[in-house]
Amino acid sequence: MRGEMRREALLQYLRVREHATVDELVGQMRVSKMTVHRDLDRLAEQRLVRKIRGGATLATSIVFEGDYAYREQQNRLEKAALAQRMAEMVEPGMAIVLDDSSTAASIIPFLDHKRPLTVITNGLKVIESFRRADEITLICLGGRYDPVAQAFFGLVCEAAVARLRADLAIFSTSAVRGTSAYLHDPDIIRAKLAMKVAAERSVIAFDRSKVGRSALNLFAPLREFDSVLVTEGLAPEIDQALRRDGVRLELVAAGVGH
Repeated sequence: MRGEMRREALLQYLRVREHATVDELVGQMRVSKMTVHRDLDRLAEQRLVRKIRGGATLATSIVFEGDYAYREQQNRLEKAALAQRMAEMVEPGMAIVLDDSSTAASIIPFLDHKRPLTVITNGLKVIESFRRADEITLICLGGRYDPVAQAFFGLVCEAAVARLRADLAIFSTSAVRGTSAYLHDPDIIRAKLAMKVAAERSVIAFDRSKVGRSALNLFAPLREFDSVLVTEGLAPEIDQALRRDGVRLELVAAGVGH
C-alpha cells in the first residue's frame, strides 16, 4: 500500500476508534513499527493526529482539535436536533453565514424548503453541498486552506466577509468553560469574529458534551450571541450560571432526526 493511501487508512481507523497503540496499528496496517511511527509523525505534522505515549489519538485536548471528518461523525443526533432548530430561524430570501463547524454544516438538509437563500461560508462541506444547488446564491470566503478544519482562513477570508452583510450567522464551538466559548486556533477565531460582525443576528449551537471542556483561546462570551442553543441535560448549576450572566439560552431536545 502506498504511503498516502496507508496514512489515510490509518487515519480512518483512528476516526472509528479515536485512539490506538502503535502495536495495534502495526497489526491493523500489517507494516513495521518504524513505518507506523513514520506515518504518525507525518500525520502529526499535518495536525491530523496527536501522538501520545505508545500510540496516537484523535481526541481533542486543550491545544488540539480533531480533524473535520472525525468531528463530523460525533454526536450526530444532537447535531441534527440543533440543526432543525437553527433552520427554524431561517426565512426564504435571507443571507446567512455558516461557519466552518460540522454543527453548522448539519443544517444543510434542513434548508431545502428555505430557498431562495444567500449562503456565505468558509467551510468546504457547505461549499461542496451548495455549489450546484438551485436557488442558492453561494458566496465562498477564500483564504488559506486548512485541511484539518476543511475550511479557509486568514486575511483574505476576513477581508472578504468584512465587505458583506448578512441577516444571520450560525456558529459552533469546541469548548465552553464558565460562560464563554473557546476554540483551539486563533485564525479560526478571527474568521468567526469577522463573520459575527457582518451579521445582524448570531446564533451559537453546541451539544452539551462541549460544556466543561477547555480549549486554548477565548472565542467570545456566550451572552454576546442573540441565541445560544444547547442540547438538553445541562447540570442545573450550569444552566443557572449561564442565565445569570445574561446568556439567551435555549435547550433543545436531542435525538430529533431529519
